[in-house]
Amino acid sequence: MKIKDLLIMLLASVFVFTACSVNDTGDEGDHQPPATEYHLFINEFMASNDNAYADENGEYDDWIELYNAGDKEVNIAGMYLSDNPDDATKWQIPTGNDKTKIPAGGFLVLWADGQTDQGVLHLPFKLSSGGEAIVVTASDGETTIDQHIYGPQTTDISEGRDPDGSDNWVKFSVPTPGASNTGAVATFPPTIANIVVTPDTVSASDAVTVSATVTDSDGDLQTVKIIYGADISAGTEKDMTANGDTYTADLGTFPDGSTIYFYIKATDAASHVALSDTLSFQVGFVAPVLYINEFMASNDTTYFDPATNDYPDWIEIYNPSSTPVDIGGYYITDGLDDLTAWQIPTTAPDSTTIPAGGFLLLLADKKPEAGVLHVNVKLSGSGEQIGLTAPNGTTIIDSLTFGQQTTDVSEGREPDGSDNWVFFTNPTPGASNN
Repeated sequence: MKIKDLLIMLLASVFVFTACSVNDTGDEGDHQPPATEYHLFINEFMASNDNAYADENGEYDDWIELYNAGDKEVNIAGMYLSDNPDDATKWQIPTGNDKTKIPAGGFLVLWADGQTDQGVLHLPFKLSSGGEAIVVTASDGETTIDQHIYGPQTTDISEGRDPDGSDNWVKFSVPTPGASNTGAVATFPPTIANIVVTPDTVSASDAVTVSATVTDSDGDLQTVKIIYGADISAGTEKDMTANGDTYTADLGTFPDGSTIYFYIKATDAASHVALSDTLSFQVGFVAPVLYINEFMASNDTTYFDPATNDYPDWIEIYNPSSTPVDIGGYYITDGLDDLTAWQIPTTAPDSTTIPAGGFLLLLADKKPEAGVLHVNVKLSGSGEQIGLTAPNGTTIIDSLTFGQQTTDVSEGREPDGSDNWVFFTNPTPGASNN
């Protein structure tokens, strides 16, 4: 064989060997560049999906959209997804499935539904509508590809980058999962909270002031007014004065025994109008003395309710006075920024009246259809607030803020009605804590 022919054969062998070793799988889509070279973004997500976008099983679950802004296909198999930056490797995307590939300029939707048995695009966690984080980490388990920390979300409203891959995050009233973020940007009405009447007990000589916290997430709040009077349909309208997010109005004095009704109206530049509940104050009204005396926010075995066949959260109210008090028409809440969360019905005074020196148990199970003592709030075992408000919706009869609770352990006053709060391993719902 000539030397020239031998050289040609050797070169051909080297070429074949090199070509095979570039990608042993023969699938260029499985080849991942260094993490620093990715152009991959968390582009849109929805953390409260009731009716906006269904998965392949027809279920409405939380979702996360990834966008590949690069000019090459990216396979996310082997990468990690998490809702906690302190546990960035919570879930590794399975390998060996073409569904994990995102074409250049393309999008991919992953379902944060806690159902990994439904497929490789289903994650073992859900997103919190109250706000948390989304993290994408490279297959090395260390390099963060993208991360987004978000705040409270609105049902069926997504949040995403506008335009795709940019640093500008907006809310979308028309979500576009799996496609470019060209949907209508959502706008929101103002919110009204923390309405307070000063003084707590109004007499004929008192000048009354009403205050409230008014905010607008769009930043286009224009006017805040209060409408008030003995006849609200013909009430007086007055501008409220701003001090940051707190708006106040001085209403003057009113005759003894009169009841004054009022509501607050907030308007923004987009013509959104927010109205508070219609509340009231009674001149000369003296609130009864009642105590939130004991409660349980994590009830597994201690108090069984046959009406619902369940173990509900509960709140005990104590009447230390010498006369009965009917709390029909009073409000109960699990957040002191919303004093009128739930109004106890006035239709069953035999059930809602607390005898002198007696106790009444409210079942915090969000099942008001089960009876007048079933209130439409639930308590959080991780801690929150409880408030009892007079029928006017503004006078707080009693309230408390509590911390982390233990299952089947109640917290209450010892003795009844005192300022000394303790934990009870032997709860006494509807009876004295002594």
